[in-house]
Amino acid sequence: MNNTISAPPQQIKQSGRIASIDAFRGFTVLAMIFVIQVAGYTNLPLTMSWFGSPPVSTFKHAGDAINATGVGLTFTDLVAPFFVFIVGMALPLSKKRRGADWWKHVTKRTFMLIALGVIYISLALGSANTWGGLSYWWGILQAIGIAYFMGAVSTQFPQWQRWIAVFVISGFHLFMSMNFNWWLHLGNPNAGFWTIANLSGDPLRPLTVHCTPWASISYGVITIVGTILGESLLSRDHKKIITQSIIIGISFFVIGYLLHLYDFPKFAMNKDNVTVSYALATSGISAITFLIFYLIMDVAKYQKWAWVFIVFGSNALLGYFLQPIVRIFVYALGFKPYLMGLSGWYAMFIGLVWTALLWVVLLWCNKRNIYWRI
Repeated sequence: MNNTISAPPQQIKQSGRIASIDAFRGFTVLAMIFVIQVAGYTNLPLTMSWFGSPPVSTFKHAGDAINATGVGLTFTDLVAPFFVFIVGMALPLSKKRRGADWWKHVTKRTFMLIALGVIYISLALGSANTWGGLSYWWGILQAIGIAYFMGAVSTQFPQWQRWIAVFVISGFHLFMSMNFNWWLHLGNPNAGFWTIANLSGDPLRPLTVHCTPWASISYGVITIVGTILGESLLSRDHKKIITQSIIIGISFFVIGYLLHLYDFPKFAMNKDNVTVSYALATSGISAITFLIFYLIMDVAKYQKWAWVFIVFGSNALLGYFLQPIVRIFVYALGFKPYLMGLSGWYAMFIGLVWTALLWVVLLWCNKRNIYWRI
C-alpha cells in the first residue's frame, strides 16, 4: 500500500489518463458521501414513487421508504452500481499497464478490499475509543472485492463470451434467489449483530450489512459489463467508445427494465437483494452516465468544470475512509448536535456542508501527494 501511486488531478492530461473516468468516479464518491450523511434525515425533497417504490426521496434508498419492500430505484440506489461499473471499466487499462504483475496485484487487491471493508464497518459502528463494532462484516467494500475479482477473471475471455457470462450468472442468481431463502436472507433481522461487544448477537447478521456474500455476484455482473466498455477505451477511438456505450447503455437498461416489469414485484429492481433486473438496468444507466462525462471531457475537451469531482475520483479509497475518521474528530469538537435530527432542505444543506468538508480534507491530502491505493 503506497501513499503516492496515483498522479494528482493537475497531471491527468500529461499522464494520459482518461479524464472522464476519474470525473465519473469522483462524482460517484461525492454522491456516496452526501447520501450517507443525509440517510438519517427526514422529509428530504424529491419524494415520490421511483420505479414502483413507495413514496421516498431520491436521496434515500428505495428500501428506506415507509412500508418499503426494497422495490424501486432511486438516485441513491445508483451509487454502488456506478462504482463497480467504473471498477470494470478500469480493469483492461490496469491489465495493460501492469503486464506480468497484474494477477499478483488482482489477488492482493481482492483480499485487501475485503479486509478493509471489515475495518471500515467496525470503525463506523464502534466508538472512537473501542473496537466494540468489530465483527466479520460483509459490506459494500467486500462486495466490490468480489465484483473486482469476477471482472478481472472475465478479462481472460473474449467479449462475446463475457456477454454470455453476464446472462448465465444473472440466470443463476435469479434461480437461486427464487428458490433458496438463504441466498438473500440470513439470520434474524430483529436480533442484534454479533460483535466482540455483543457476543449474544446473531452470528449470521454481520454477513448481511449490504447483501449476502454470494449475492455479491450480481455486482460482479455489473463489473463484467464495465470491462466490455473498458476494452473500447484502450483504442482511444471516440466513435468506437461512443457506439459501445450506447449499445451497452440501451440494451442492458431495456432488458433490466423489461424484467422488472415482467413479474412485478417478484423480479423487480431491488438493491437490498441486488436483483438481476437491478444489476442489468443499472449497468445500462452507468454506461450512459459515463458517456455523458466522456463526451464533455474527452471529446469536447471541457475538463476544468469537473475538478471538484476529480479531487474525489483520483483518491477515492482515501475519500471513502476519511468519513468515519473526520466524523470522530467533528464529534469530539462538539459539533455532533448540529448534524443530528435534521429534516427537509436544511438537512440537504448540512449534507452538502459535510461533503464539502470531506472534499477540503481530501484536497489537502492530494496537494501533498497523499494518495491511497491498494
